[in-house]
Amino acid sequence: MIVMTVRWRIILRSQGMKDVGIFRLTKYLLVGQAISFITPAAKLGGEPVRAALLSSKEGIPFDKSLSSVVIDKTLEISTSFAFFIIGSIIILFSFVISPNFTYIIVGLSIIFLFFLILFNYRVMRGKHFFLAFFQLIKLSKIKSLRTFMKKVKEFELLIIKFYHEDRKYFFYTIMISLVGWILMFFEYSVAAKMVGHNLSILQIFLVFTFVGAAYLVPVPMALGALEAGQVSVFSIINISAAAGLALSLIIRVKDMLITAIGLILLVIFGLNFKDAVNDAVYLDKHDEKLKKDEE
Repeated sequence: MIVMTVRWRIILRSQGMKDVGIFRLTKYLLVGQAISFITPAAKLGGEPVRAALLSSKEGIPFDKSLSSVVIDKTLEISTSFAFFIIGSIIILFSFVISPNFTYIIVGLSIIFLFFLILFNYRVMRGKHFFLAFFQLIKLSKIKSLRTFMKKVKEFELLIIKFYHEDRKYFFYTIMISLVGWILMFFEYSVAAKMVGHNLSILQIFLVFTFVGAAYLVPVPMALGALEAGQVSVFSIINISAAAGLALSLIIRVKDMLITAIGLILLVIFGLNFKDAVNDAVYLDKHDEKLKKDEE
């Protein structure tokens, strides 16, 4: 969690935001993780709440807070996509699996690869991704959403700047993410030993690859998806399905503890999301006024 917080702090620094203490940022991250875990929006449910907390508690404009969170989450989800694709290739060429499971893995890999390439291609070329998608589905023609579309354009420009111009910070976040992945290997290695198995590096990689994919499914707490994924991957690597189910229960207990801490912090913060956004709008207008006065 601290490694993830450091990555988020680097992203904030790349946008010229003031330094926020690691301890405070970790608390906001925990709240976001808790909301994401209990909502059906896969890994994204708590991100607006995380941005609102950062905005209301640290005085950072909401659009900039949200853009930092979106950058952080796109890095995380892109990694999950990439790991799943690599894991799928390993499974297809190294293990014997049923035809139906093959179709599912190949189909998901193609979808993930398509979005991964499309997003990175557009952003690296300095083009909009989310705005282009909203325009494609004609949201831009709805008058009541024009302000929303303007905000999307503004915070996506910050995302493009991070990927396209702030290469130094981009590589810093990749290096920090690498540290997180190494720690994740140790985490799952210890968890596997708790259920009586000493897994190889390849087996650990496949296990946490399927865990990451399970949490991309838009179901609260990944109910069913996590258990099915772990039973499947343990069957593929010729280890008892019971061990896979036991491991998924350990993972779920860990996530529930994090969720409990995050929800307690949310109660302590007493966040009013609407007020946080209104405060952010006020800050934006105040910044614009200052700029005009300077001119």
